[in-house]
Amino acid sequence: MKKIFLLIVLALFSNSFSQALTSDEIVQKYISALGGLEEIKKMNQLSLYGKAVSGGNTYQLFAYEDAAEKYQYASVTGDNYDVKTYYDLNLGWTIQNGVKQTISPETIKILKPNIEDGTYFYLADMEKNAIKTELLGEAKVNGKDSYKVKFTRNGADKNIQYFDKETFYLVKVETTGFPVIEITYGDYKQVPGTNLTLPYYNEKGGIQGTIEKYEINVPQDRLKLILEK
Repeated sequence: MKKIFLLIVLALFSNSFSQALTSDEIVQKYISALGGLEEIKKMNQLSLYGKAVSGGNTYQLFAYEDAAEKYQYASVTGDNYDVKTYYDLNLGWTIQNGVKQTISPETIKILKPNIEDGTYFYLADMEKNAIKTELLGEAKVNGKDSYKVKFTRNGADKNIQYFDKETFYLVKVETTGFPVIEITYGDYKQVPGTNLTLPYYNEKGGIQGTIEKYEINVPQDRLKLILEK
């Protein structure tokens, strides 16, 4: 009888250690890996400068997100190629090699959650942003064992994110719509002058991006004034 009781106790003890993390716990570990919740809460503007490589060609890349002003801007330039894209909660446009095309209101409506959430801004207060998570299981991403977590926003699908089981860094994001768009991330480093650790490499649709510099909380007010003219 004592032996049976001991086996039951050992089994319960073992299970308490092997219990899987919840999706919320995984996301909290991701936030900690980035530098912590307080550091993310401080972030209102995010700029990145780098290069994008596609089809053997190299392009200069600049991207900017503003959580306070609620707009995003990106430019990709290279030989015979110059594309600038801007959108906020009400309007947007793309200029390709000097030709301007307005983004439709329907598209702006689709992009609105992305503008409000940014790449990292939504992590500052997921409850306020009506974002919930669900653990879908595990998967291999570029050879890494990863947690697969589904994110919803106001009850609607947001995306699926994959987190490295060892570091808890985000290694892949995929959209839940059609067609499915995948972005992979890697080469995480501490951003100079901050306590944040962010990815310096990403890949989307065969386009490889290398970030050379981040700027945190450097408002591009002049840029916005120019773009609104």
